[in-house]
Amino acid sequence: MQDQGTWTVALSHRWQYSDRHFVGSEEQVHREQEGSQVINDVHLIDLSASYTFTKRLSATLSIPFQFATRSQAVRDTRRNPDGSLMNPSDYASPEGVVSGAVIDRYQTSASGLSDIKLLATSWILDPDENPKMNFSFGAGVVIPTGQKDHKDTFTVFATNSAGQYTPRAEIRNVDNSIQPGSGAWGIIADVYGYRELFTNFTIYAAATYIFVPEEDADVYDGPNDTGQVWSTGDSYLARIGLGYEFLPKYGLSFTLAGRLEGSPPTDVFGSDEGRRRPGYAISIEPGLLYAKDGWFASFSAPVALYRKRQANFAGAEGDAAFADFMTIFSAGRSF
Repeated sequence: MQDQGTWTVALSHRWQYSDRHFVGSEEQVHREQEGSQVINDVHLIDLSASYTFTKRLSATLSIPFQFATRSQAVRDTRRNPDGSLMNPSDYASPEGVVSGAVIDRYQTSASGLSDIKLLATSWILDPDENPKMNFSFGAGVVIPTGQKDHKDTFTVFATNSAGQYTPRAEIRNVDNSIQPGSGAWGIIADVYGYRELFTNFTIYAAATYIFVPEEDADVYDGPNDTGQVWSTGDSYLARIGLGYEFLPKYGLSFTLAGRLEGSPPTDVFGSDEGRRRPGYAISIEPGLLYAKDGWFASFSAPVALYRKRQANFAGAEGDAAFADFMTIFSAGRSF
């Protein structure tokens, strides 16, 4: 609990390396075997400042910066006169479909300011009278300050007059999974609760849902702003776990939580159109927490136990790349 009139500043870092493809809950192992997997390498750095207006009410401003790359494959799409592939892959999908062999890879990147968030939070119970149990509710906005249409050079399969592979370069919007901004306003709903069961042992639960009413970001996936428009979707995060302060003298605690994170096929508000990749991951999240004399730091590494790429709002299936784990670090001070 923070005293009235105090500030808290923090710096956090989240790293995620996504390279395991799923359709539904079935992993597409052939993608890694043939080297066609898409690899997203994303670093998110967040600067935040919070102010406590009263012992119950506080507000937090978060300014994130994203640094991301996306590695993709180029397939040989040439076909013989009878329609068969000239250079087929040695690996088939689970459905038995064989595509052209992977003959090249390329990388796109995007970085910069992401979407700023402003969140107000209030404790339901008086913190002075309820130090061992409390609940909070929060509401806020996501401001579309990040660039939504960053462009980079894509390598596209092409051949010369002799039929040999001669790649063509195309300038396109990078994939929306690495765009710094979403291109749409969002509404944040946040809940949190904890209870100390016995000395130094606490259980907690937290959930955040971001509503995005807008249909799309007016950003297209093809060259010269053609192709399919990217949809803007809701997102959510829920955690439930326990914390044990094993070294109270040094302010050190161990935490262990279950974590659910994803994006749904349909939005709660607004219409659903365009291209999107809904899905979720269920993870176990061990962590360490330090809090003493106004300073705090935490580190956790959620490890995925179950991943599912859901069908979109129209019932169309597709694949998506998930990470095996991620790392989350934060540190700050209250004064």
